[in-house]
Amino acid sequence: MDKLRLTILSFACCNPKLAPYDQQYAERLKEALAATAIEADIDLVHATEAQMSPRYAFLGAIKPLIAKYGQGVTPALFINSSLTLFGGVPTVEKLVETLEKAKVAVEQGRL
Repeated sequence: MDKLRLTILSFACCNPKLAPYDQQYAERLKEALAATAIEADIDLVHATEAQMSPRYAFLGAIKPLIAKYGQGVTPALFINSSLTLFGGVPTVEKLVETLEKAKVAVEQGRL
């Protein structure tokens, strides 16, 4: 299996008070990856950067949620360009479960 591509969407660019949550998310992701032995690249992307780069066009999938609920839907996690989790920092256990499901989906050609 190739490495998973994990992208954390952040609104810390617009609201600096959210930056600690992004850091916590990245740390928990690293813990979950270590617990599962799944290989992945982690990318933290701020909303302003995402809007300006075609590389992050897939992040548009969260726009309806942002329009409805605002910044509370971030940080959000995209796995292989697919919106997977949003609205806060999940537990390491939740991330382990999510990563394991994503690994199976990739192996079955569904993600």
